[in-house]
Amino acid sequence: MAVWVRLAGVGLARVRFAYSPVFETVMAVDGLRTPGAHAVHLPWVRWARERAAGIPGLDVLLARLEGPVKPAELMPVPDVRVPDLETELRAVPPAEAEVIRRCHAVLVAPHWERITAVLEADIATRAATLADRGVEAVFHDLHPEITWSGGELVLHRKPEHRVDLAEHGLVLSPSAFCWPKAWVEVDPVGQGVLRYPARGIGALWEDRSAPQDLAALIGRTRARLLALLEAPRGTADLAAALDVTAGAVSQHIAVLRAARLVTTRREGRHVFHVRTTRADALLG
Repeated sequence: MAVWVRLAGVGLARVRFAYSPVFETVMAVDGLRTPGAHAVHLPWVRWARERAAGIPGLDVLLARLEGPVKPAELMPVPDVRVPDLETELRAVPPAEAEVIRRCHAVLVAPHWERITAVLEADIATRAATLADRGVEAVFHDLHPEITWSGGELVLHRKPEHRVDLAEHGLVLSPSAFCWPKAWVEVDPVGQGVLRYPARGIGALWEDRSAPQDLAALIGRTRARLLALLEAPRGTADLAAALDVTAGAVSQHIAVLRAARLVTTRREGRHVFHVRTTRADALLG
């Protein structure tokens, strides 16, 4: 049993990347409802449970999320790469929109910068793959349940369904809180959407603060760089996270690379850095 998504011609040319603050918030709430199904987020669940108790209307939203099929009206397709929360909420029924707004402010917004860093890194990596090796290579590497065969994207999961996006195209939407599953809109009214777990989710809730003894040894900025590089990240992304210039990041990366603490790879026009197992041991 599988969901077959047909992409050809115009639809294939309209494949793009985007992520959704509304979807992340809704799936975060679902993670509170069934934490065992989203085990990678248990550190967040422990943090969020007490805070969620005081959110008005949360029980109504939790009730709507019961069962394996989630209401499409609570998960609008992002129309731009990074849609604004309020813009997305205009497409959600007003009662649920207000609850989602509260949930985002209390449960997701405090971690949004950390979440978006992972989502942006995923998009950058896959965009580079798209530029270098084409859309087929991107599809083959999205998720273990997803394959590309004969012009169709196949999600190997029940129930059986066919979706024709040959005219409308598809949004590939990395997500933090959808882990471990991939999700596809089975009855889209326009452009379809495929949500999949972003790379680096396993390290999302790790303590990223640099150990004081490591900072004393190699310097605070370099220690923080290593803490940030549990997943591949670009120079500009690191510069923004550290509030330093891209040139300064490049200089620190060069020193860390010479010490075999960081590796750097180029994917098309993009350059990504990630820490090595030797650095993992130092941070250990």
